[in-house]
Amino acid sequence: MRDERAGDESREFRVRRASRYTVGAAAVIAGGTAVIAGVSVAAAAVWRVDFSVAWRTTAQPVATVMLAVAMVAAALSVSRSLAAQRRLLTTHRLLDLEPAHVQGLRTRMLDAARMLAGDEPTLRLTAVYELFAVADDWCRLSLRSTRPERPLIEHQRCLDLICGYLRADRRLERFVPGTSIGPGAEHDERVVREQLCVGLGAHLNTWRSIGPFRIDLSGADLAAMNLRDSNFHGVVARGSVLTDADLTGADLSRSDLTDSVAANTRFTGADLSGARLTTCTAPYATFNGADLTGADLAGAVLRGASLIAANLDRADLTGTDLRAAKLMRVDLRTAAWESAELAGADLTGARPATVRSKASSEVPERTR
Repeated sequence: MRDERAGDESREFRVRRASRYTVGAAAVIAGGTAVIAGVSVAAAAVWRVDFSVAWRTTAQPVATVMLAVAMVAAALSVSRSLAAQRRLLTTHRLLDLEPAHVQGLRTRMLDAARMLAGDEPTLRLTAVYELFAVADDWCRLSLRSTRPERPLIEHQRCLDLICGYLRADRRLERFVPGTSIGPGAEHDERVVREQLCVGLGAHLNTWRSIGPFRIDLSGADLAAMNLRDSNFHGVVARGSVLTDADLTGADLSRSDLTDSVAANTRFTGADLSGARLTTCTAPYATFNGADLTGADLAGAVLRGASLIAANLDRADLTGTDLRAAKLMRVDLRTAAWESAELAGADLTGARPATVRSKASSEVPERTR
């Protein structure tokens, strides 16, 4: 029924378009004739030309000009008609193919979800790669679809499936900092989750250029994962577990890590500009050379953390626990550090000089 209605509409559109082109061509011819006739009459009146002689003299040139104008108008009309018809045929072809493509992608996504819920680690890992391939295909479909918002909705559902799996704690035991995970179900599960995170970080730039989307990893257990140089710009990961994770060089700008646990986590050289780390627990974490411009660290626990040469421009350190932290060569002149706890912190080369008076020689004992 929808195809018949679309066919009727396209035929009506072609009829209206042909009528407009015909009227336009006629108007061009009539206008050209009127202009030529007006110019001829004016010239005859000025130069006192005999109309009978002028008509015999100019009849053939006028007819030639009119014929040329008519041919040009007809050529333009035919060219535009063919171009519009090509666009219409392309649109109808996409409309014919899109339902089957959508159904195929939904089937693939459902099969991947079933494999991800299985017990075989190899199948779960295969499902990870299939989910990212399906997400990419949804994006490609949105680029050539007449209704791009629909494939983007399906793309978001695919992302929600990935994030939902990462937020679930199935097959995971509580990670003990400083320990290694040997072969077994726990190790296999963390490999699957790590590949999901790596895939997200690798695809975010491409997806972001196509349309808006959201990544919610709140409460996800990402402990001990290797996520170096990953792109998690703007990700929401409130209450997530990042203990012993390696986020060296990662892009976490404008991310929300409120209440997250990041003990011993490596943020070396990471971009945390504009990030929210409010009440984050990150003792002995490494932020050396990290960009924390405008970051919100209010109430965070960074006891014993290393922030050597970190950029803390306009960072909020209100109530931050920086006892025994390494703050060598940091510039706190534009940061809100006055209420931060700095007992035992190493502030060698830090600015302003007044911040050093807050540190004492007492260093709390390191605990894990």
